[in-house]
Amino acid sequence: MAMMTVNADANALMRWHERLGHLHVAAIKHMVDNGTVGGMEIPAALFKKKFTCLSCMPAKVKVMSYKASAAGKRTKINYERPTSDTCDMGKFLPGLGRMRYFQLIYDEGSRYKWCFPLKSKGDANANTTKLTTELLAAGHRIKSFTSDGGGEFVNTELKLFMEARGIRFDPTHPYTPEGNALVEKLNGVLVNKMRAAMYAADLPNTLWPEVLQYIVDIDNMSPTRALKGKTPSEKLLGTVPNVAKIRVCGLVGFVFVVKAKRSTSCVPRRNQLCCWGSLARQLDIVCFICELGRLSRLVT
Repeated sequence: MAMMTVNADANALMRWHERLGHLHVAAIKHMVDNGTVGGMEIPAALFKKKFTCLSCMPAKVKVMSYKASAAGKRTKINYERPTSDTCDMGKFLPGLGRMRYFQLIYDEGSRYKWCFPLKSKGDANANTTKLTTELLAAGHRIKSFTSDGGGEFVNTELKLFMEARGIRFDPTHPYTPEGNALVEKLNGVLVNKMRAAMYAADLPNTLWPEVLQYIVDIDNMSPTRALKGKTPSEKLLGTVPNVAKIRVCGLVGFVFVVKAKRSTSCVPRRNQLCCWGSLARQLDIVCFICELGRLSRLVT
């Protein structure tokens, strides 16, 4: 059924509005005042009246910008408002340990983030409660916890856990991911960096859980405009991060194989490694032993 949008007097402004593909009135007025086109005659008095198009109202409606309304509400206090989200990494299956998802927990005040590879989204509950318990035990105050409306977060177990500790649980409203925008956008940013690092080093897709953790550690030690050039690590921990032990992701190395591990005299005395620094542990270098197809950790 066609919707009629003509006013009672069938005025010229409405006709031209429809002829010009429902162009907004300000643009039509500009065309008339400046002679942008010829053959258009609209009385000036019509531009002073309230103009309503019943077709434009439902067709052009937009959700109010969340960024503008939320910009002043971001907390600057560490640990006060963590947020969390999960991401499906189906394109990189199977990951080491049969990991399919990862969970990010993001501290809004410091922009520091924690990353947890997951076999299933249901594992997110345990990570959330464990980290929250550790932060509370260290004396930090958590006022609220925000997530999307997924079942891995909105469940009785997590609600009771938060209530018992005086933490307000604020899941976003349905169909409004903007409410969890900080961590939602961060998922894509970190995965893009991870993809670039893996591509540059020609690493197999199965290594995505470890490479993603490397990227998260690096991101925590990188400056951000949200903190006016500070790093999340410095904002949260109070010390300038030391990057002296950073290794290029996928750096090729070799490890000596002791005699007891060599089955015959013909076996090479060293195995090839792909290495990257795992900065959360500072001293550990994570290595993937190519010949054996497994991870190892070396302390430097």
